[in-house]
Amino acid sequence: MSKATLTSLEADADREAYLSAIERDGGVIVKHLLEPDLLGRLNAELDGDIATHPPGSRSDSELWQVFHGQKTIRFCGLAAKSDAFIEVLLHPVLKAFADHYLLANCGSYWLNTSQTMIIGGGEPAQMLHRDEGNWPHFPWPGPELTVSSIFALNDFTEENGATLVAPGSHRWPDPQREAQPEEVTQAVMPAGSVLLYTGKVIHAAGANRTPDTWRRGMHISFVLGWLRPEEHHALAVPLEVARQLPEQVQHLLGYRSYHPSGYGGRLGLVDFEDAALVDTPS
Repeated sequence: MSKATLTSLEADADREAYLSAIERDGGVIVKHLLEPDLLGRLNAELDGDIATHPPGSRSDSELWQVFHGQKTIRFCGLAAKSDAFIEVLLHPVLKAFADHYLLANCGSYWLNTSQTMIIGGGEPAQMLHRDEGNWPHFPWPGPELTVSSIFALNDFTEENGATLVAPGSHRWPDPQREAQPEEVTQAVMPAGSVLLYTGKVIHAAGANRTPDTWRRGMHISFVLGWLRPEEHHALAVPLEVARQLPEQVQHLLGYRSYHPSGYGGRLGLVDFEDAALVDTPS
């Protein structure tokens, strides 16, 4: 049986080309999406937090300790930590990807979470999973609840833990079916590239088999506007910081109210008014 593969496209590829690949495989690699200057600034602005944030999980749950990894540095709230991150969050390719899968189902969407995934040498592979597992009370396959991206902040290789993906698993009739080794590939890609994938595709962080190389990844995902995001943005990104951010980012962080065009009621109100009309960012 042939090994599973993922499609790799250049950043200037036609929008329909990467959407077609995602429909077929559940994910696609877009190479060199971030310009070198933006990538350099992003890395530099995250360096301090990476250096001071210890690896491992603070959870007392054994499940989450294993899932998050004992040799992996994870932290969130990137909108409050990096100006360059805001540029990435507003990238037109990322927006077109989220718009395509989420707008039709809810009229608006949130930033689900933004986080670093800095995998240290000797870290085993993460357990395979689907991101939409955060919201388990929906029939399979159903609509897309969430879409995700993982950016390579340095080169992703087979040896340093490039993301594992089971292409086509977003279309498997049985959601409990486990991926076999031959059905899984790795998202090997150069720094500045991104893996775009749906919340239904099986994936995981790969094993870092190097002795001392850190694989630098950054995760950005979005979720339907009427679902609770994984990250608590109001605590991760303080109000005084959110005030200075572009309006589109304020919407993504939940500092503006949710008005599902053509869908009825509103959510995230203050005294029945849009959050933007009260003591919120303007």
